Amino acid sequence: MREMKFRGQSGKAYRFTRMAVNAPWAKVRGAALFAAQGPFGLRVIRMCKLRGREHDVQPIWAFAEAERYGAKAVFVMAEDDADRCAAIMADLEAGLNPVCRETGGTVALAA
Repeated sequence: MREMKFRGQSGKAYRFTRMAVNAPWAKVRGAALFAAQGPFGLRVIRMCKLRGREHDVQPIWAFAEAERYGAKAVFVMAEDDADRCAAIMADLEAGLNPVCRETGGTVALAA
């Protein structure tokens, strides 16, 4: 496992830990970023909220969707405060411009 920092639009850096794809990362409460290695570094494909529930399939489905666009890396940030996690994800999404965005329960490709 390796730590990486991702910066949001505000310029603040958030620390994520790279997890093995087959590790129980979906059980963590916080946020996950799914990324692909590109010629200029990592490209965030998708982000998702981790609710910290046993057998939660939503993060697994989010990663499967990201894999369709080349994601092979899973980065997790543990955060118990749901409001803080939502603010962090909004900052990251605004700053990172992920390929896939969740809008109203559906996944859309970013422009």
